[in-house]
Amino acid sequence: MGNSAKNKGDRFEREAVTALVELLPEFAVENPMRMLGAGRKDDIGDLSVLPDTAVQVRAKKDMGQAIRSSAEDSVKQAANGRVPYALGMVPILGTRANQVRWLACTALDAWPGGMDPVAEFAIVSKALAWVRDDAGPHGYRPWQRLERVGLLRGPGYPALIAPLEAWTDAYRRMSEADTLLAA
Repeated sequence: MGNSAKNKGDRFEREAVTALVELLPEFAVENPMRMLGAGRKDDIGDLSVLPDTAVQVRAKKDMGQAIRSSAEDSVKQAANGRVPYALGMVPILGTRANQVRWLACTALDAWPGGMDPVAEFAIVSKALAWVRDDAGPHGYRPWQRLERVGLLRGPGYPALIAPLEAWTDAYRRMSEADTLLAA
């Protein structure tokens, strides 16, 4: 990887650490950070932020490839690390304040607590437009960010995609339910 590509990846990984800590401060590990040795055969993720989650960060121009590969690789990394949750994080470049900045991407069966997507897409651009849309298309129901989970089908790895806030909300609910069951 060239210096500019590596610097870009490093920058987005640092930003992803901050985003997860801000959304889930009560669950973050003591010293959240980027992992060393990412990309190895036995890779367990790019970030050490949540103790039970493998996180794969992908920042690419080809959003379809970033979504699908981050979802697929995070599931492999969760298996390598023997953790129950897998999260692909893909930044949406060029966003403004209060817009959806990060996509959560994962396999259909890897969403915390399970998830039935509310929409399905075969085309990446349509899926992205829907995930980013806080107002809703004219005449149609606007889905709240925490409900806005879609399934990207089409060629390649099928992936659930949503605003990061939807994934962190599901994670919080599962963690709190696990805590109640353990008590």
